Amino acid sequence: MPVTRRTVVASGIAATGMVTLAACAAEVEPEPVETTPPSATVDEAPQELAGEILLGSTSDVMVGSGTKFMVDESLTILVTQPKEGVFRAFSAKCTHAGCIVTGIRDDEIACGCHGARFNPDSGEPVAGPAKSPLGKIQLEVRGSDLYALI
Repeated sequence: MPVTRRTVVASGIAATGMVTLAACAAEVEPEPVETTPPSATVDEAPQELAGEILLGSTSDVMVGSGTKFMVDESLTILVTQPKEGVFRAFSAKCTHAGCIVTGIRDDEIACGCHGARFNPDSGEPVAGPAKSPLGKIQLEVRGSDLYALI
């Protein structure tokens, strides 16, 4: 059987396609790398530490209350549910003196160190010595799971 130009071109295309498919099939999905959780609010987090952290379940945070989730020794996140199905996340570090807030008391986020109070929906200060709002943390609800996006 004589070799024609058409046969050579078709064979070259087929071989190139097979090599390309083999190379794609050989790629292995990289293993996720464990990272150190960030120690700052979303605005302060270094780019190399950005990611998401599973905090817990929506059932951990009752309506009108808040729950603290300790990510590491330098970051504690307070998740509030000011209204049914509405979740907010803040750095639990009080903006007055850096104490960790105690939680929700009388419908406000309370800091036990110096009496600062914050709005559980916005994190804005409403009483006491704090002048700045709590650091907002982006929160995503997936089904019944709460994820902090940092």
